[in-house]
Amino acid sequence: MRLYKTSSALEEELGMQYYSSERPALGGVLRRLPEDFVVNEITPEGIEAGPDLWSLDRGQGGHTLALLKKVSRDQLSVISYLSSRLGAQVGFAGIKDRQAVTYQIISIGRRLEQVEVPYDLHDMELRVVGYSRWPVQPGDLKGNRFTIAIRSISPASLQPVTAAAPVEWALNYYGHQRFGTTRPNTHKVGRLMVRRDYEGAVREFLAAAYPWEPSAIRVARSELATGWDLNAALRSFPASLSFERRVIERLLSRPSDYEGCLHSLPQTLLRLFVDAYQSYLFNLALSQRHAQHGVREIEIGDFVAPLDKWGSPSRPFRCNASNVSNLRSMVRSGRAVTMVRVIGEKSDFGGTEGGIYASLLEKEGIIIGDFRSVAGMHFEGALRAATFTPINCVMMDGPDDMDGGKRKLTVRMTLPKSCYATVILREIMRPADLAASGF
Repeated sequence: MRLYKTSSALEEELGMQYYSSERPALGGVLRRLPEDFVVNEITPEGIEAGPDLWSLDRGQGGHTLALLKKVSRDQLSVISYLSSRLGAQVGFAGIKDRQAVTYQIISIGRRLEQVEVPYDLHDMELRVVGYSRWPVQPGDLKGNRFTIAIRSISPASLQPVTAAAPVEWALNYYGHQRFGTTRPNTHKVGRLMVRRDYEGAVREFLAAAYPWEPSAIRVARSELATGWDLNAALRSFPASLSFERRVIERLLSRPSDYEGCLHSLPQTLLRLFVDAYQSYLFNLALSQRHAQHGVREIEIGDFVAPLDKWGSPSRPFRCNASNVSNLRSMVRSGRAVTMVRVIGEKSDFGGTEGGIYASLLEKEGIIIGDFRSVAGMHFEGALRAATFTPINCVMMDGPDDMDGGKRKLTVRMTLPKSCYATVILREIMRPADLAASGF
């Protein structure tokens, strides 16, 4: 089996070490405008969340269902703000891209009429569409539809890409935004938390500076790292770093209580750190499995799941002597997909990637029990599809009205839930510099 190595040093560091196939590199730039990256959530009913959605029938109950449109806003900050502003818990199905125009269904933990919706929401719109007995929870979606413009493409680079076949499948890596591209350290904070080095986690979160951050923020972080003057940091950290400022204020009131100051953050963000570390380990394990065994080759002890019509895995089956032949046939035909462990406290080391994970955890200096009660939270582990296939992927080229002489390629596709559009885009663009390419 031939392997196709990534062009990006950062992807290598994030465990995204391979492409799924050999393709010509398109190049280009993403997100020149927010409207260049549009995400429409597909609800469990199969309805697209977008400007034309005015009602959603889930019966009656104490939870308000609302269509949330946000423009270049961080999801967790928006959810925290809305919860405070509306005086109720806000539920959501999936985290959407920050640098994008996104539409999704959220729930608000009380009855709310449209006239009660604040009119001064910055770069957000909220439209009441119905009510429900139950809140929206993570995973309550079928997938996401993407409309993405890739700009500043050389005409010479475009022709080979449009002439090639569409991306048939991709390694199901956790995408770049899981870790950050301008500040790729979410998993590093999580790693330190899993090791119970809460002081190290706080210092990484607050003071680790990265080249692609705005210069004022980079300088403020570097100064904090050098002198650890929290009072000075509170003056120099801008209001936009609201979570960092919250941690600094807590640490000033309770010096050395590093685990406690982490708990001043929303639990969703706190979990995201450890989730990102699990994602990093998954990416490494998937890369090694792809290189050593192949992601479509299964053995006794592996897991395989049939695919539904949206391309998402259903209930997984563990391979044994009686079913392995049938499951291999289903994977080869595209009716099922190999599943790979996302390591957690309840994971085992069976199957093809068991030895891979054993080696990874030894190198990381942790055991699976370390995922138990991290800052009071549990991380059981899960199974994730090793590959995925874009649905109805269409590419249309035209002139780039923002860059004379260059071309623009618009990519439209639907992806199963928990799959990343940037993983398909990296297959097409093959960027060496992720931040410069808009990832």
